[in-house]
Amino acid sequence: MPPTVRTRNTFAVQLPAGVPLREPGESIPLSPFDAYWVALPPVRRVFLFGPPPGPGIPFAEVVRALACSLERVIPAFHPFAGVLTYSPESRAVSIVLQEGACSVAFVEAEADIKFERLVEEGTEHDEDALLQLVPDIKRDELPAPVMAVQVTEFVGGGVAVGVTVHHAVADGRGLWAFLEMWAAAAGVQGGGRVAPDLPIIRQQNPAAEQGSPLSRRTFTFAAPTVRLPKQRLTVAGTGGGKAPSTFASLAAHGWVSIARAKGFTDDALVFAFFLANCRAHMSPPVPGAYSGNCVAGCLVSLRGSELTGPSGHARAVQAIAEAVTEVKRDPLGDSTNWRSKFAAIPAGRAVILAGSPWFPAYGVDFGFGKPARVELASMNHDGEMVLVAGREAGSVQASVAITQDKMTAFRDMFVLDCTHAMAVTESH
Repeated sequence: MPPTVRTRNTFAVQLPAGVPLREPGESIPLSPFDAYWVALPPVRRVFLFGPPPGPGIPFAEVVRALACSLERVIPAFHPFAGVLTYSPESRAVSIVLQEGACSVAFVEAEADIKFERLVEEGTEHDEDALLQLVPDIKRDELPAPVMAVQVTEFVGGGVAVGVTVHHAVADGRGLWAFLEMWAAAAGVQGGGRVAPDLPIIRQQNPAAEQGSPLSRRTFTFAAPTVRLPKQRLTVAGTGGGKAPSTFASLAAHGWVSIARAKGFTDDALVFAFFLANCRAHMSPPVPGAYSGNCVAGCLVSLRGSELTGPSGHARAVQAIAEAVTEVKRDPLGDSTNWRSKFAAIPAGRAVILAGSPWFPAYGVDFGFGKPARVELASMNHDGEMVLVAGREAGSVQASVAITQDKMTAFRDMFVLDCTHAMAVTESH
């Protein structure tokens, strides 16, 4: 029997009166960075908080605190309360803020799922359950809401906070800035035409197109394990003796492990796509409070025989580092080609490397402690890895999606090759 989540109530958290808009019905144009994401699915992230050891906070109080704190912080992120809209006249997409109607949908729900089943070690990700714990704002045609929130009470104890945000209005850094500010407030209390048929966006569901079902598992590397491959590369002289970044090291390790698990030992290219933060490299400088997209798409490739060979990790790190260096030099230099380059990749030969080991997933405390688990519910690509900072200091969590028939081989290489029996935990 599939997991069941029932909606109790839905209401709107309004943008407070008095937030200055330039004019009624203000339209915020999308930047070139934003426009790329219009036709792609929203980002859906869920935070799972276990029941407290003693008497817990009544669920009604949890809802009230989260809704009130959201109302306090949304003025600083007011585009999140808008609607993504297509204008036939200008053939452009923008965020429209309708006077008196700017809001974020807030869903109260209850689940008869056992909380422990979603956070325990040794079980496969329950994709159906995770998706039911986050609101769905996906639309087949614009206009579409920018953001929605869902708070779910587990019948046996525990709370889930699900947040869905359209990627066209925020990149990873912007979203985590919002989540940290919202959590802090709750704790204190307690352009261009980028889709062919706009306003129809026909968002694809890659998971439905896979020939084999996807397996999704989460691996957490302790701080010493995270440092190990970086130290090895430094000793080996990769990068001129300079230690690679944590992202480059772990992203390269994921790229190599996925390629090896899939048996890509031929001379055909294997691609990796990731996003690089451009904020520090734009001219004029990007304001510190900017929460929209300011990332450049990086596409790197190596022959399968190179990537899966004995020096594959070092080669992958170098390719990733060179792409980041090029973005720093010219953040918008290749922006017009991102979509066409990605579309030209042969089926099955792309690895998506998302997130960052610095995204503070387990620092989001709404007033009832650290989350027991944080997951991206919208992982749907065969060969995808999402990084966030782990629960313990210095650790990194890597969530991976790959076809079920390749997961065992991937796990053995990803964990054993990196740790050599050092500390790592796994969740499925």
